[in-house]
Parts: sequence; structure tokens; C-alpha cells
Amino acid sequence: MYLLTTGLYENISALQNVEGLTLLYRAPKIELGPLNIGTIASDYQATFRLGDADALELAKKTWGYSFAFQVLGYFRWEEADDACKAEALSRQYLDEYAYEKIWAELSRGDRRVLYGIAQVHSGSIAEIRELLNMTSNEFSPYRQRLMRKGVISGDERGYVRILLPFFDQYVLANYDLG
Repeated sequence: MYLLTTGLYENISALQNVEGLTLLYRAPKIELGPLNIGTIASDYQATFRLGDADALELAKKTWGYSFAFQVLGYFRWEEADDACKAEALSRQYLDEYAYEKIWAELSRGDRRVLYGIAQVHSGSIAEIRELLNMTSNEFSPYRQRLMRKGVISGDERGYVRILLPFFDQYVLANYDLG
């Protein structure tokens, strides 16, 4: 028997740990990373009859996030004559059906750190900490928690980046400065 699930990392992890669902806890898990941008571009190229450069540009907007791949493709199909409208609708859809949920479940501190990450385009942890006036010891727990939630990546030592396309803009627009 196989069970294939997709969703927010934290929610899938919580589901697996529900008492009485030992089958999910014991089952082998394969965690997949971002989708391959080249493969996404090839799919968009074939589906929408785009040139190489246009298909690659569209694929890069997904950042490999599978839900964004689906959403952007759907709205590009629905709004075939207006790429700008397709992107705007995609961003709105991601905001409403993914990012609002993610944002609502973050602590005030997590939100503050994400706000700092969204402002510092280089992703330098030192710059983010300086902006937020945080020590390394204060910053590290937030960084680890946001990584576990699948919101940021810390692949390169000393740097972090948001993993979800357009989420930096969502954070900047929704962070409460008060």
C-alpha cells in the first residue's frame, strides 16, 4: 500500500504524529525538494507553446514549489492572452490558499524574523540580525523553526532564503509594524 501526500511540511508532520496513526509514523518517508526548473520549463513550453526563454522565465517564477507550478500553469491556461493577469491571479491564489495559513500559524517572533529576511535581499544572516538587533543565540531558534516548517532554507552557511515564490512580498505586505 502507498500513500502519497502533499501539503505544508508542518501539517504533514503533525498528521504523522497523531496518536493512533502508527501506520503513518512507521511508514518510510521520502521528502522531496523543489521541482526541477528545467523540467517545469519543458512542461510549460509544451503546454503553452512557448519559446525556450519564455518557458524558462515562467518556470523560474515557481522557484520549484509544486503548488506554484500548478497554480501558475492553471492561470496561464485560463488567461492565455494576458500573462500579467495570470501572474497576478496566481499570486492572489497562493496568498489566499497557502500563505495566509502559513502566516497565521507563525509566532510573532517567526514573523519578525521573516520580515527581516524579506528585507535583506542578500540573505546574509549577519545583515538580518543587525537589522533586527538580534544576537546569534536569539536568531538561531527562529531560523531552525522556520527551516523545519519548510519556509526558509539555510543551504549556504551564513545565509538564508525564503523558499516560497512571492512569499517575501506577502511578508512585507502583511507584517504588522505595530
